[in-house]
Amino acid sequence: MVACYHGFQSVVALLSRCPFLDVNQQDKEGDTALMLAAQAGHVSLVSHLINYYVGLDLERRDQRGLTALMKAAMRDRSECVAALLMAGADLTAVDPVRGKTALEWAFLTDSFDTVQRIRQLLRRPQVEQLSQHYQPEWPALPGLVAQARAAPSLLERLQATLTLPFAQSPQEGGVLDHLVTITTSLASPFLTTACHTLCPDLPPALGTRRKSVPELLVEARAQVFREPKAVSSCLEIPGAQDGEEETGGSRTDPQSGEDRLGWAGSR
Repeated sequence: MVACYHGFQSVVALLSRCPFLDVNQQDKEGDTALMLAAQAGHVSLVSHLINYYVGLDLERRDQRGLTALMKAAMRDRSECVAALLMAGADLTAVDPVRGKTALEWAFLTDSFDTVQRIRQLLRRPQVEQLSQHYQPEWPALPGLVAQARAAPSLLERLQATLTLPFAQSPQEGGVLDHLVTITTSLASPFLTTACHTLCPDLPPALGTRRKSVPELLVEARAQVFREPKAVSSCLEIPGAQDGEEETGGSRTDPQSGEDRLGWAGSR
């Protein structure tokens, strides 16, 4: 908790390997490590807790009944709010005292950056660009077509040749913009569309709980063990495989009685 409050990312990353650590442990005020990191504005720590700590409870409440999302919204930690919402935090949850949601608390506490960030995410709640059915488009293409049809003047042509105009991305401030900024620190949607997601049929969406990295690694190992034929076929020797087919799967030479695999290897 102390490491999350002060922003010690290396300590938090090291503690993620401890199997006896309870990430949902609460102090005397009911705050968890996620709440302390979120209300302090440490978005990198919030993302690390979400991605590498198995069993992290996003809806755990303190003694006042506030969640980590509500506490981050009160402090105007807009990026932490975006990370929590992308991890599956419930935006419709209300506190038991005043019955306010995280968005309503942001209004009450004058957290205008958080209000704008939540509205941007709600306008683009899903990253359809990470789906296998998405057809990529060039965001600057409509602007360039309109510019070509407008027949610009000589001054505009000179300005276009001497400067590099960057068209505003249609995903500005949305879910895709958040993912790119968190993972690469570069605001470019083309970086994400060039990557392959682990769940192509279920792209990241607002309010959808995602699995942590250790859980994904366990599933990947289980997938490998469920396909032993594909793994063993990569390790077979082509000469030995042909010999097995000729003798009906037997690896013993009927004339010499020697192992055909060993003979092929020595040859």
